Amino acid sequence: MKTHSSLRSLALAGAVLAAGLPGHTQAPDTAELEQLKSTVKAMEQTLQEMNRKIAELEKQTQPAPPPVQPVAPAPAPPTIPPATHPGADLPTRAQPPADELADGTTQIPYRDSMKEEDLAAPRPGNAPLDPTYQGFMQLFGTKTWVKLGGYAKLDAIADSTRVGNPNMFITSKIPVEGEPDYGKGEHFALHAKQTRLNLELRSPTPLGALKIYYENDFFGNNTEPSMDYRLRHFYGQLANLTVGQTWSTFYDPDVNPDTLDFEGPGVLPVLRQPEVRYTIPILKNAMYTALAIEQPKSDLGNLPAGADGRNTMPDFAGHWRWEGKPGHVQVGGLLRSLSFDHSTGPDDSAMGWGVNLSGGLKTFGEDQIITSFSYGDGIGRYIQDLPSGSAGVVDAAGDLHLLTAWGAMVGYRRQWSEKWRSTLSYSYVTSDGRPEQGDFAYDQTQYAQANLVWSPTKNFYLGLEYLYGFKEAQNGSSGDDHRVQLSFQYKLIR
Repeated sequence: MKTHSSLRSLALAGAVLAAGLPGHTQAPDTAELEQLKSTVKAMEQTLQEMNRKIAELEKQTQPAPPPVQPVAPAPAPPTIPPATHPGADLPTRAQPPADELADGTTQIPYRDSMKEEDLAAPRPGNAPLDPTYQGFMQLFGTKTWVKLGGYAKLDAIADSTRVGNPNMFITSKIPVEGEPDYGKGEHFALHAKQTRLNLELRSPTPLGALKIYYENDFFGNNTEPSMDYRLRHFYGQLANLTVGQTWSTFYDPDVNPDTLDFEGPGVLPVLRQPEVRYTIPILKNAMYTALAIEQPKSDLGNLPAGADGRNTMPDFAGHWRWEGKPGHVQVGGLLRSLSFDHSTGPDDSAMGWGVNLSGGLKTFGEDQIITSFSYGDGIGRYIQDLPSGSAGVVDAAGDLHLLTAWGAMVGYRRQWSEKWRSTLSYSYVTSDGRPEQGDFAYDQTQYAQANLVWSPTKNFYLGLEYLYGFKEAQNGSSGDDHRVQLSFQYKLIR
């Protein structure tokens, strides 16, 4: 580069020297002037030619410029896997895949309630009451979705008389005139036994949607200060096959009134026990039937000394059900074997049976009316208000006599506004008696309640309830109880 610049400088200096050579100090004539112009012009042309050659030489000797590299986009930040375990690369979804987690739908709408007895019930095809799967979250690296639920509840209870169970309003335990606890006066109880925790898991499988449901409360002991653990539900349901402990197939959980009281109307077959149930769809999402074998339990009274109840076969339970936009209807059936053994004396057996008719109907807005009717011979524990040993009694000759019982319930739920609601219900139960049972044996009970529930938020509930119970014994003696219950409740997921 320095050589080429020097050549340019020498050419320019030569032109200047040629324009002012020595010996031309005097003014030239015209001919000399023209000759000088021609010389300068020739030198200019020579200079231009030299500049052109110099430029070509520079072009040949100058290194080629480096190629322009394209600008690469900024790299995306690295994705950090949620866990380093097999299956961690499975994609997660913001919403549960409803079509994979259930094999059907239900037309029973979700209604907020204090006890939430309907949420635990197995449904055809594992259909959830809440199709949005609110509260579910996916377990990392799996196709399983899980929901943690339950609530904390405190009940303050004031009774007008001393009753057999201060924590639940069991009308069959009201003392009648002539019994030791009759007229004992007011009684107050404060407990949190109804507090419960539940866990629901849902996962798709090649055989259909799988559901695992677990729930417990703290009614393991009825003494007032205790909070003893009690298992309520623990079952698995694959499509339409249910195995484990849950509501009896004879029971309709959609007709349990929204009471603050834990027991509820006495006629309802509120019973949880181990079972194997299969549901058969008849009309898609509208009509089906269910059949089950369930845990038996002998509930016979007045057994002779040395005798024990005997279970020779499971209880057979089933129902037919129709669901639609106006409401639902269910017809349940029950068949059970009742028998007893005696080491040295006679034994006997008989077949008990029962039917249950129930249903719910929408009325105005969010209001609903519900009803239930049960009847049976040896139905016993499938009517919850009947005391132990009410399925049948054994006479002095060792013969087993089944007892006929029946009862009915009606309830109405009124939604005053988004935050206020009320429920009213009435129940009546009666049972045949035998002389072997004694004068104070159960004859009939009545149950009535009315409440007002306020829910200022989706998680907090405050309710006030009035309950009235009446009991009459076989000898005509009677007793009653007035109860006022105040309940505070916090729900976990809403």
